[in-house]
Amino acid sequence: MNMFHLLTRLLYRLTRRLSWQNLLVLLLLQAGGSWLLLVLAGEQELTEPSVFFYYNAVVISTVGFGDYSPVTEAGRWAVALFQIPFGLLVFGSFIGKLTQTLVAWVRRGMSGKADYSHCSGHTLLFGWNGAQTERIVDLLLADSASHAQEILLCVTQDMEHPFPEKPAVKFARLHSFTNPDELARVGLASATRVLVDGEDDDQTLTTSLALSAKAAPDAHLCAWFTEASKAELLRLHCPNVEVSSSKEAEILVRSLQDPGASLIQEQIFSTLLGPTLYRIQVPQSAEELVYGDLLSIFKQEHNATLLGISSQASGQDIELNPVGGTRVSGGSFLYYICPERLQSTQISWE
Repeated sequence: MNMFHLLTRLLYRLTRRLSWQNLLVLLLLQAGGSWLLLVLAGEQELTEPSVFFYYNAVVISTVGFGDYSPVTEAGRWAVALFQIPFGLLVFGSFIGKLTQTLVAWVRRGMSGKADYSHCSGHTLLFGWNGAQTERIVDLLLADSASHAQEILLCVTQDMEHPFPEKPAVKFARLHSFTNPDELARVGLASATRVLVDGEDDDQTLTTSLALSAKAAPDAHLCAWFTEASKAELLRLHCPNVEVSSSKEAEILVRSLQDPGASLIQEQIFSTLLGPTLYRIQVPQSAEELVYGDLLSIFKQEHNATLLGISSQASGQDIELNPVGGTRVSGGSFLYYICPERLQSTQISWE
C-alpha cells in the first residue's frame, strides 16, 4: 500500500511538471520505438500504419490485445519489454495531465481567476453583499425572457464562487474595481448591463466613476446608494449611470396613508412574484401611434397594463399615466406591468 502511494505521488509530481508538448514527444517516441522494434521483429501485419495506430492504442490503454497481437517471438519480447511498459507510462501521464488540467480549470473558475475578456452581451454585477446579492442574482435569472442571461459576479473579497450550482452565473475575483486590466478581464467593454452595489457608498461611487468611462456607449449602468447625497453626486458627474437610492421614507408614508402600497411596490419590482414592471421599445419603423390605442392593445391581447412612456433610453423624461391622446412615435419606450416580459414581435404596432 505504501509503495502504491509512493508511486502515485511520484507520477503526480512528474505529470505536474510535464507539459503537453513534452507529453506529445513521449507519445511519438513510444509509438515510433514500438513500430521500429516490430519492424525489426518481422511483424509485417502489425506495422501497417492504420493497423499499428489501432493496435498501439488498444495495447497501451487496456494492457492487452484486441484482434491483433505479435506472432513472432522477437515481437512478443518487444511488446513485453518496451511497448507495454513505455505505453503505460505515457498513458498514465496523459490521464494524470488531463485530470490536472480539468481540475485546474474548475478551480480557476471557482477561485475567480478565469479570463472573461471574450464574453459579450453579459451582465456585470460588481460587489458582494451576502443575501442582498443572492437576491439580485435570483431576480435576474428569473427573468427568462431577458436578452442577457449570463451574469458575471465581480468581487474584491477573498472568497470562492458563491453560486457554483448556477451555470449562468460566472465569478471573478478582482484586486480592484478600477484597475483597467481587471476590467478588461471581465469584458466590461462588451457587457450589455452593469450593476454596481459596493460594500459601501464610497466604493460604489469610485467604481461607478471608473466604469462609466470605460463601458460600451450602449451599455446600461445602474448604481445603488444608501445616502441620497452620494447618489446625487454621481448623477451630476455621470449622466449615463442610472442611480438609485433608498426610498424608505416615501414607502413608509405611502404604506401609512394607503395600506397595501408597499406590497404593490414589492410585487412589481420582483420577477419572482406576480406581474412585474418591464420596458419595451416601439420599433423605429412603426408609424405614429396613439397611447390610448396601445393601452387597449396591451390589455386586451396580452393582459398587460401600460404605465408610462419615454423618448430616451435612460428614461429621464418618463411620463407616467399620459393622456389617452398622447402621440407615440417609433423608437419610444413603453413601461408596462405584465406576468412576463413581452417581445416586440408579439405586439401589434399597426
